[in-house]
Amino acid sequence: MTCSVASPKHLSSLLLPLAAVALLASACASSSGGAPAGAPPVAAVEAERLINLSLSPEYSQWLLGPVAALASPEEEQAYLALTDDAAAKAFIEDFWQRRDPLPERPDNPLLTTFQQRAAVADRLYTEGGRRGSHTARGTIYVLYGKPSRTDYDIGTDPRDPPIELWFYPGEQPPGLDGEPPAPFYRFIKRGEVTEFYRPLTGIAKARPIRPEDH
Repeated sequence: MTCSVASPKHLSSLLLPLAAVALLASACASSSGGAPAGAPPVAAVEAERLINLSLSPEYSQWLLGPVAALASPEEEQAYLALTDDAAAKAFIEDFWQRRDPLPERPDNPLLTTFQQRAAVADRLYTEGGRRGSHTARGTIYVLYGKPSRTDYDIGTDPRDPPIELWFYPGEQPPGLDGEPPAPFYRFIKRGEVTEFYRPLTGIAKARPIRPEDH
């Protein structure tokens, strides 16, 4: 089911009460049938599945990264079925309009925050020919903002490079996807791109990361 209300992140510039923002975000997340709270959005950076080759480079990769974590399955399928840029442009405008937490204002604070964070992620995390906002770290940054602190750990395989950890405080409000972040996320450099950490000989699919896993 496509959600018709916004899934806003805590925005310091908004006058809307935080309790109302959290309520809207939770309602939207519940109705869209998204991933469990705190689950790393691994699917959001699976490029092959999310690229629409019928569109120009400007629109073909729009679903990659944090947008895939915001979109419902129905919206995802609808965008991948588009065949021309004009339809893609209209789809994107409607996508953000449906998520505007304050439609009576001329600006869309959710979109503004998304764009500001995406610009930072593109500057900090671009690697291996991939835009920073489309990478694992960029996706988490756009959805939840800057981590409260970062650290490094060792993996299960002694051949692995150091694992980068991002920590988020327990009182963190819902992210742009309507879900609270996990207490921490783990990333590792595989080849030219930094990915969500998944042991090469361990679990095949990422699951919610909790402190007891560390």
